[in-house]
Amino acid sequence: MLHTTSSKPESIVLTKPGGIQVELLNYGATLKSIKVPVADQFVDVLLSYPADEDYLHDEVYLGATVGRYAGRIGSGVTQVQGRSIQLVCNEQNTGHCLHGGSKGFSHQFWTVCGQSSDSVSYEYVSAHGDQGFPGRLTTRVSYRLLGRNTLQIGFTAETDRETIVNLSNHAYFNLNSVNSGVGNHELLIDSDLYTPLGKNSLPSGEVRQVEDSVFDFRRRTALEERLNTPDTQLDLAGGFDHFFLLNDHMSKSDLAAMVFSPQSGITMNIYTDQPGVQFYSGNWLGTPFSPHAGLCLEFQDVPNAPNMDGFPSTVLKPGEIYHRQITLEFSGQQDTV
Repeated sequence: MLHTTSSKPESIVLTKPGGIQVELLNYGATLKSIKVPVADQFVDVLLSYPADEDYLHDEVYLGATVGRYAGRIGSGVTQVQGRSIQLVCNEQNTGHCLHGGSKGFSHQFWTVCGQSSDSVSYEYVSAHGDQGFPGRLTTRVSYRLLGRNTLQIGFTAETDRETIVNLSNHAYFNLNSVNSGVGNHELLIDSDLYTPLGKNSLPSGEVRQVEDSVFDFRRRTALEERLNTPDTQLDLAGGFDHFFLLNDHMSKSDLAAMVFSPQSGITMNIYTDQPGVQFYSGNWLGTPFSPHAGLCLEFQDVPNAPNMDGFPSTVLKPGEIYHRQITLEFSGQQDTV
């Protein structure tokens, strides 16, 4: 099944009886809404714009699929097959290539290539040279409800020549039952290591232990407590905007992260086969939102990894299939860890 896209965002809603309701948009293969049943009401746990057309002018990647390369690539310069590649630089304050450039995957209409009442798949074909990236890349993103309260996001990609790929979803979560910030949220990240930032907003290349630092989320911790702790790294980013390397035993069946709201009683457990997560605490959100109105957990590879030694490779070659998965599991109960 193949649906031709239009010039305005088109919505699809996924449902299961008695479970969560998920709304998607074909523009950016965007995760617009996740409504979680709690008692006799539904709580939408994502930030969203008032109108679908607002996503056409989005500058903060609200719920979008980001690529070809999630995160920053320093000055938009990298090496592919020993050749220097210049990518489109779209982050004005740093001069970096951010989330795939000014017309990355988040700013494209995707084609519906499969659909049912509880699943949808989107496809986008990125031409060789798109935003400077080599290779014709065919990418699919699938959203599927597993059971009543679990959403699985799958990414696949294939190329006709060697390139770099790093895909993720950029949803802003707020699990509260009313409009308020995420400072009261409790966060767990299964990571012993994080990558500190340099002054240019890129990972410095160093890897540090989270122990005895504001970056230790190995036990569920109130976010506001950490945001109010003096720290030079938090000063650099205006809060958290750092990459955490998930622990070595990471697999699809292991808990990668957890978010809990004591206000709504909603818990979100996250499982993935991605090597790490970029945790962004919504530091620079503006109208119609406010700073820290939502938090992002972008499961992906290391930002700027193609330009740094010692990090997992993000190279994709012809004949290979890029495949990554993220599973979000919701509960209305006040679970403990």
